Formats: sequence, structure tokens, C-alpha cells
Amino acid sequence: MARLERCGVEGSRSGADTVIQASVDIDRFVKELSENVDMPVNLYLLGGGSMMYAGLKFFTKDIDLVVRTEGEYRCVVEAMERMGFRSIRPGAGYSRMNLSDMLEREDGYRIDLFHDRVCGKLRLSEGMASRATERTRHGGVILRSCSMEDILIFKSITERDGDLEDSKAIIVGARIDWKVFLGEVEAQVSEGEDVWITWIADRLWLLKEQAGLSVPVLDRIIRMADDFLERWESELLDRNGLRGVP
Repeated sequence: MARLERCGVEGSRSGADTVIQASVDIDRFVKELSENVDMPVNLYLLGGGSMMYAGLKFFTKDIDLVVRTEGEYRCVVEAMERMGFRSIRPGAGYSRMNLSDMLEREDGYRIDLFHDRVCGKLRLSEGMASRATERTRHGGVILRSCSMEDILIFKSITERDGDLEDSKAIIVGARIDWKVFLGEVEAQVSEGEDVWITWIADRLWLLKEQAGLSVPVLDRIIRMADDFLERWESELLDRNGLRGVP
């Protein structure tokens, strides 16, 4: 079976290894941001930050944030630059991919910021936004953390250090509604951005077969991944004029 490269979002770290150990640290960032933005901003929290609010993680090395509009994205970047942050994304390719960036300050505080899609693949959908829980607000800035079902989806398409362990912690420690999980995956696949379904299938297979965790939707996800790979192989043969060639 063909293997397609999984999304990685690692970058170089130029400052001290600041570790965010409490949600109060995230709240402090939101407050500082609110003092530097010039428009209302809705932030959606992914990754370790959301897991901290859910009591499933005790620290995180960075804060993963998504905004839904280009205006909010540019507003946040400009505000963070005034706060002393600078882009540390190596090379122009990633920073231009779907208006996403990695920003860090001299004190080592790091923010991974995405506009609408994470790694240019998964979209912060209406369903995800509706399931998010408000955690704090300062001025015109509101921070919401995504549901654990949606965090598990996002964790399944990345390969940063700790993502597999985080996925285990979510399944073990949270009451995952697998119907919600599957419904979101199917909805996003229906939009055509479905290469990542193979990454989710790989991750869930590892969680079931190697970690021994219950993953009730695994068979359905594997069928979706197989369907994608069949279409991908067929389109590849057609593009290269190889169909029917022995």
C-alpha cells in the first residue's frame, strides 16, 4: 500500500525552553493579546493547551491556536509582533501554506497559529466551533478550547513528539463520543481534502493494535482510507497514461 507523508509541524526553537504549566499562563497570554489587537478575535485552542483545560495534561511546550478569518489571523500576527514575537518558521513554504505560522518570543514562549486549516488539511468546521468550550475572555478576545473528539482528530494527522502519547491519554481519560468523531471525519472527507484519512487510519490502528485501546470506528476509518488510496492510485495511473499497461 502506498504511504503518503504525514503532516509535521515541528520547527526550530530559538529561545529558552519555556514550558506552559498551567491554564493561567494561557489566560495571561490572552490578556496581553487583548491589549494589542485592534478588532474582536475568536481564538480556538488545540493541542496540549486544550488537554490542560480538560485535566489530561500537566504542561505543554507551545500553544496551538486557530482563527477562522483572514482578518483575525493578520490582526493576531500584527499584535504578537508588537508583543515581541517573531516568526521562526524555517523557510517560506510553510508560512505561506494556508496563512499559518510559528511565532516565538525571546523568553521562549511559542505560539503555533493557523488560519482555518491545520497543516492546510483539516478545517476548523462549524461543528468543531460549536463544540468548543469558552475558557477565558479579555476585552475583545475570546478563547475557546476544542472538544476532545476534535483534538483527537487533529492529533492524528501530526507527528510531533508526544502526539501518539497524547492520543492515548485522550482515549483513556476522556469520554470520547465516537459518533461525533466519525461524523466530523466523514464531513471533512466529503469536502475533498481526504489524504489525511490515511494518517488517521494509521494512528488509530496503532492505538488499537499496539496500545490495546478500544477504537470502535477503526474498521470504518480503514475502509475510508482504502477508498482514498484506490482513487489516488487510479488518478495517478490516468495522469501518467499507465492504465492498462502491464
